[in-house]
Amino acid sequence: MLRIGKGPAGKGWAASFATLAAGAVLALGVGAAPVSAAEGSCAGGATGRLPRLQDQRFYVQCAGGVATVVACPTGQVYAPGTQLCEAPELVRPAVATLTTAGPAKLNGLLFGVRNLSTTVRIADAPAGLDGVPVTFTTVGGRTLCTAVTDQFGAARCDTPARLTIPLDELLRGYRATYAGIGGIYLPSSATAPIALL
Repeated sequence: MLRIGKGPAGKGWAASFATLAAGAVLALGVGAAPVSAAEGSCAGGATGRLPRLQDQRFYVQCAGGVATVVACPTGQVYAPGTQLCEAPELVRPAVATLTTAGPAKLNGLLFGVRNLSTTVRIADAPAGLDGVPVTFTTVGGRTLCTAVTDQFGAARCDTPARLTIPLDELLRGYRATYAGIGGIYLPSSATAPIALL
């Protein structure tokens, strides 16, 4: 069983929820998100704190076989050695992220670009980063649209209609960029083609 808990140091539900919304993988119900190995190890009746392997901004509190995901205060990560939330530079260097992008379709300047898509995840880990903002731009740097990743680290958006960006610039492709979180996650980006329908 997985629960969402109140953060440490007297943080209330509102502060914890705001932190959670900033980018955690959460299980709000059965099958809503993957359960990490740490959460699974609570099932044997374990007690204590365990690291949340897919996102160090959180830890797992085990009590009587129940796993509760707890958010560290904003800007901190869980340190398994001390079992406390600390400044990232005291725990480990910032973690690399990997962004991938898929092909998009241009339905003429009048109707815009459809299916700009990306996935953001921690490098060398299968889990996606959820709740993080992604900016989609032309390769030349003009903003097309923005989106926030879902529980699997995927984000998708369409541009507004009646684009004023030159056709030749659009046909050079687009870039999906995750700006990172200072000291916690490094930025990453990827490019993909835009093809005429």
